[in-house]
Amino acid sequence: MANPEFKMDEQLVDARSDQIAYKLTVSNPDSQPVRLLSVHPRVPVGASVLEITDSSLAQANLQKAKLLDELNRLLRQYLWVTSAAFRQEWIEQQKESVKQLLSVVGFLSVYLQLIFSLSSFQARMKREFESFSFNISSAADARSAYEKWMAASTEHDAVRTLFDEKTKQLERVEERMDESERPGLTSIAPGGFFTATYVMKFERRALEPRKYQVGFDATYSQAGASPQSSSVATTVQISPYPLSLCLVAVLSAFLGVFVRLSVNAQSEPFIEMLRLAQSGQVLVGPIVALVFFNVYEYTSIGKGVNMSVSWRSALLIGALSGLAHERILSALKAFIGA
Repeated sequence: MANPEFKMDEQLVDARSDQIAYKLTVSNPDSQPVRLLSVHPRVPVGASVLEITDSSLAQANLQKAKLLDELNRLLRQYLWVTSAAFRQEWIEQQKESVKQLLSVVGFLSVYLQLIFSLSSFQARMKREFESFSFNISSAADARSAYEKWMAASTEHDAVRTLFDEKTKQLERVEERMDESERPGLTSIAPGGFFTATYVMKFERRALEPRKYQVGFDATYSQAGASPQSSSVATTVQISPYPLSLCLVAVLSAFLGVFVRLSVNAQSEPFIEMLRLAQSGQVLVGPIVALVFFNVYEYTSIGKGVNMSVSWRSALLIGALSGLAHERILSALKAFIGA
């Protein structure tokens, strides 16, 4: 019995973008149908899923996914609001921990950590809040959650009624689905495939690229076999903020101009810089650096140099643009075909 084949591909790759689309393909090479039970994107800290486009699921499955998302959000909000005692105690414990850290010994280390790893601190707090939830993946889970936390309560009647009605709606949707589709996402016929496209957004750093590992975890079942799991993953590198890199390129171009004047045996390079500034010629190098840095990977020079987009590449391109802007201009003219 052949196992399903899992494959993920990047769509419309852009080395400078903070958004990447991944296409997940699950193929069934076996002669028997495969029931795909669940597919979960493995989203790293600092990333989020913006959009999911699924070309293989029926309308009932799409409606089911929407209802599950709404029920999960409703339950999370309800539990958070109705658990005031737990929430207050958790906050008090956090306050006490902060007081201990803000002692004379821990004052400096805490603030240094907050300054240099603020995004990590925010991500940790976000995970703390998100852990206070119960994941609903079927109508049975929704009904169980309703009976456990809402049925006997007399608070927030509108929310409880809305949750109950959405659960009934989900039950009706699952009843309309085929037997092969009811417990999971879809059934993949022999020789068929399942595809889904996920658009993800990633956080950037100021100057250095940031690497993430993205993957998908899936569970499936075959005829006469218990559910099995499989996963596929890849590594992606996200470039730093474009504005900060452009500033590095422009500033280093001024340094390149100054170095060029000094190497050319100028007796007073600072005065020469002022003269070039008055005539506007000093801006040629920085403007060339700004343009070339943002398109260099598409030019003949960029294709011959394997260099990632970072502050180092911005520094190098800016300095070279100030030193030899004539050659850089020639490369840009060749790029546009002039």
